[in-house]
Amino acid sequence: MGRPPPAASRRDGDLAAPGWDDLRIFHAIAESGSLALAAVRLSLSEATIARRLKILERDLGLLLFRRGPNRLIPTEAGAALAGEVDQVAAAAERFASRARGLRVGADAPVRVTATTSISLMLTKHATALSAAAGDVEIVIISTRQRLDLARGDADIAIRMSRVPDEPGHFAQKIGRLVQALYVRRDVDPDTAPIISVSRETSSRIDEHILAFAAGRPIAARVGDSAARYESVRASGAVSMVPCFMGDAVETLRRLAPPPDRTADEIFLVTHEVSRQRPAVAAVAAALRKLFREQRAALAGTTADADFAPTSRPLAPTLR
Repeated sequence: MGRPPPAASRRDGDLAAPGWDDLRIFHAIAESGSLALAAVRLSLSEATIARRLKILERDLGLLLFRRGPNRLIPTEAGAALAGEVDQVAAAAERFASRARGLRVGADAPVRVTATTSISLMLTKHATALSAAAGDVEIVIISTRQRLDLARGDADIAIRMSRVPDEPGHFAQKIGRLVQALYVRRDVDPDTAPIISVSRETSSRIDEHILAFAAGRPIAARVGDSAARYESVRASGAVSMVPCFMGDAVETLRRLAPPPDRTADEIFLVTHEVSRQRPAVAAVAAALRKLFREQRAALAGTTADADFAPTSRPLAPTLR
């Protein structure tokens, strides 16, 4: 891209601040590296994007981008200003998020997102949770995706181990989830099919199951723990199952104590926008109480939990 036209004559320090529309265009180009992609993102024509960029460069008296082989490359000035506009964009998103939160009605449902296994536990206690929160309607969103609380995708998140460190998020540890190898009592674990997980889901669990398999083939890989539970309960497979699920079924037995390295810390996460709502605060308090009551079951230390080892020792867990 060529040198921008000289800026209109102004005294030093009189440069007018660009409008938000111009900053949005600059931000989109800096992130995508393309006029065409920025146009798609902002639902504008490429000609409009190019024209507005030229006007911004003229007003600033700066060249912001140079043409590379396949993309626009920020100049030194463009890269420096891109860092500033990132902060402006984040502030604008926080503004929009807070506005969305303030727009929510007092009687709106409280949306709680969690993994499938935790969602099953929440569903089991849903009526008690609602009553404890003052008969608030609760929507349980079962997904492995990390819904964005800042954008208002959910009001409360139950998350494992990794918690957001972005501004505005609040996280509190509320328990520990352990898993163990389970098999149905009428099935020989030495000949049962073995279900593992993908390494993208959990390399720790996969390594533990492979150690148990000791060279036996893996029949399938199932990422969702609730689905693995069903494969053990209904199909007679051996797999890792959350202890609060496996211990609650008399027809299942543990093959070994739950390994510490496959355990996950459980966190309740809220955002500064949604947590201002009394209904969200009430549901969060009810969730904390529920997880206190279920702490032993989640940690696999309930009194009736037992395990019957296989006829051979479990192979050492791989690193």
